[in-house]
Amino acid sequence: MKAVPAARLKPNKWLERTLIVLALVGSLAVLGLYQDLYDRYQSHANPKQAVYGVWYERDAAPFARDSFELTPDKVVIDNRVVATDFELTRDELSFYVGPTLYRYHILNEAKTELRQLSPTHYNPVFVLSGKHKNNLL
Repeated sequence: MKAVPAARLKPNKWLERTLIVLALVGSLAVLGLYQDLYDRYQSHANPKQAVYGVWYERDAAPFARDSFELTPDKVVIDNRVVATDFELTRDELSFYVGPTLYRYHILNEAKTELRQLSPTHYNPVFVLSGKHKNNLL
């Protein structure tokens, strides 16, 4: 067998670097596509339309009851627009009012009850008005 000179075995550094950069760019593109696919699945499995409406605090006196309204383009508290978007996952609803994050845990599959998780000073349960037959507020 004939020996190959060491100079011919030395890889081209530019070729290696180009292949590494292409592999990284390809990986990032695949991750971006999977993220888009996941977002599409979430919007199909958890449509925001399911939580649109007025949410009232349950088991509170009418004069002290908190409420908020979710619409396609805003979140309204006390007749003021406090946010223009909200996030909805399978079991959590969240939105920002200024720097404060409001998080709610969805208590049932029909998405008619929420428990406030933050701010943590108080954890009331909210019910969606009009979505269920017995509106006992």
